[in-house]
Amino acid sequence: MPTVSLITPSLNQGQFLGECLDSVQAAAATAGVSVEHLVVDGGSTDQTRELLASQSLARWISEPDNGQTDAINKGLRQTSGQIVSYLCADDLLEPAALAEVLEAWKAEPSADVVYGDAYFLESGWKRRKIVGPFSGHRLRKGNFLIQPAVFLQRRVFEKFGLLDASLKFCMDHEFWLRISGETHWKYVQAPLACSRLHADAKTWSQLPTAWEEARIMQKKYGIHWRPLRDALWMRTVGWHYYRMKRILFARIAKGRHS
Repeated sequence: MPTVSLITPSLNQGQFLGECLDSVQAAAATAGVSVEHLVVDGGSTDQTRELLASQSLARWISEPDNGQTDAINKGLRQTSGQIVSYLCADDLLEPAALAEVLEAWKAEPSADVVYGDAYFLESGWKRRKIVGPFSGHRLRKGNFLIQPAVFLQRRVFEKFGLLDASLKFCMDHEFWLRISGETHWKYVQAPLACSRLHADAKTWSQLPTAWEEARIMQKKYGIHWRPLRDALWMRTVGWHYYRMKRILFARIAKGRHS
């Protein structure tokens, strides 16, 4: 049975972290495996350290770092599982996630990456995102993958290196682009994770900056026109669109729970 390592970067996410830890343990129990779960905390000043000190569900370190990407890379260096993924403190694994992933690798051992669908959770409203089959062409048109639903063989990092620590927002997309031409991807048609959308999330609170970083990153891969257009749109009207979308979804969620 392959060993599994999960890395959780965290900074002042104590309000969500307990659910994240529980979701990993539930997924491990469903799959009947032991998971090496390492929380890499950047020196939180909220209840994070007290929460971590009171439980035995995960290993953890808490010290200043250079941001989320640095924390993930630190975790990659300090874990040893054959299968690796990273799960932000405000995200969740679905209960059957690890069972689905391990079954996919059992059926297709040559796969370098296994990924699946995911849910978005916003204001209590959980909706499924169907990702679909992989292709490098699709990836060059935009990052269609939902990061917490992506699992990799450690050999991928050993061959291609760690995440680009100079990137704060689009490190996932850059890594997928970097490896896509020389790796075998397997799609699982099942939800593997739940990505939580909220106002304090790093990307959602800095959308124009995130899309500008993505434009510059994609330029290195010869992708020019679409990212330039998207970054300009986000700077001008896009962030208003997403703000109104968040308000609308919050109202829909409130209606569904009333």
